[in-house]
This record gives sequence, C-alpha cells and structure tokens, in this order.
Amino acid sequence: MSLFRRKQTPAQPTPPPAPAPAAATRHIPLGAPAATGISLSKGGSSSISLSKDDPAAQITAHLDWDGGSDSRRARGADLELYVLHVSAADVTAGRDRSQPIPGGAVYYRNLGSLEQPPYIRHHGDSRIPGRETTTIARPDQQGYALICAYSAVGNGVGSFKEYGARAVITDGRGQTVTVPLYDNNRYAYWVAIALVDFTHGSALISQVELYSRDGSEARPALYSNGRVGMDEGPVEFK
Repeated sequence: MSLFRRKQTPAQPTPPPAPAPAAATRHIPLGAPAATGISLSKGGSSSISLSKDDPAAQITAHLDWDGGSDSRRARGADLELYVLHVSAADVTAGRDRSQPIPGGAVYYRNLGSLEQPPYIRHHGDSRIPGRETTTIARPDQQGYALICAYSAVGNGVGSFKEYGARAVITDGRGQTVTVPLYDNNRYAYWVAIALVDFTHGSALISQVELYSRDGSEARPALYSNGRVGMDEGPVEFK
C-alpha cells in the first residue's frame, strides 16, 4: 500500500547548477577532443567518447545531493541511486518490438558486478546527503543505462531539486557531463534523471527528468529500445 506524503511548509530550494551556455544538444563523435565540464540544459544531450574496442573503458555515474538546507536535512534527505540497464544483446529497434527488461536494476540491494553481467557495480548506500556511485564497464556489452533516484518515504515532502540532486557522469579521462534537475515536483518518490545510450560509437547522455505519479512507489521501467516507462516497475519501499 502506498504512503502519500503530507504537505509541509516548503524549504527554500537550492538553485540547480547553471546550464552551460552551449546549445541544448551537443554530439561529440568518437575520437573527438575531450569535452570537459558540460552541464546539460533541460532535455539536452551530450556524448562521451568511449571506444567499444577498449575493454578497460568505463564510465562512472554519481548521484550527488546536499540536502538543500539545514532544515531540509533535519527532516530527512535519504536518496538512493538506481541504474536500470539493457544489455547490448537485448537491444531492439522500433516501438513494436520494444519490451521492458525484467530485473535490470543495480542499486543498494543488488550491487551488481564489473567482472560478469551486467558489468555495472554500485559502490554502496549513503543514508545522508553526499554521493552514491556506480561504475559501468564493458561498453561493448551495454545497450542503455538509466540513472534514477528514489526518495525514501521517511523524507516526507520535498522535491529532488530541493535536495540538490543531480547526476554526474565521467569517463575518468577528463570528460564529465553534469545532469541537473529543473522541475520542483514535491510529491514524487522517483525521478529518472539521465539516459546513457551505448548503441552508437560513443556514450550519448540525455537529460530526461521524468517523475513518478504522486505517491507511487513503483520504480521506472527501461525498455529494450531505450524507452522509459514511469510507474511500471516493481514497488520499492524504504
């Protein structure tokens, strides 16, 4: 049974990082000079040059949040990083053949592995504002990865934007893409922040910012063609 959040006096939100002045979409082809410090605009995208022929190639996806304010942190600011994934072997093209991938999630209760499928590893839970991290390896084995955040029920009312949440994705070689949130949705337990598409010659990162229905604890679902379905996955409760 879902627990709906009671309305409370809102805390002053922390402004998100300012978007880069570049155009909303930048595509950097494989082998191009490294792109550093890109912050995506709403709905924007950017690429990280990542060779699928390099078995050591990896990207690191962080969920960063500072809690927003002292009063917000005192009421609770426990967020969880989830990475939903579709392997390269499961990718399908076109809407008709698309299907949700069951069980495809790495998070604090299913840490994953870098040595075997899904070649994604969660590096541990943080119950206080700070950072949670996953590493995504073997780009030749990856299709799509969806970076999501879940807000624990005990947090009460508060938007992910108020918590200062953002995704930061880097290849460890000088290329970093920050994915901010722009909407102040105060009654959603889930937000899908960024989609990483490995089906091209590079990792294309898109700002998606999709929210669950008010009070819904069902996590998002990631489809085999990269489509995101909110409120379609298993129910989570923390």
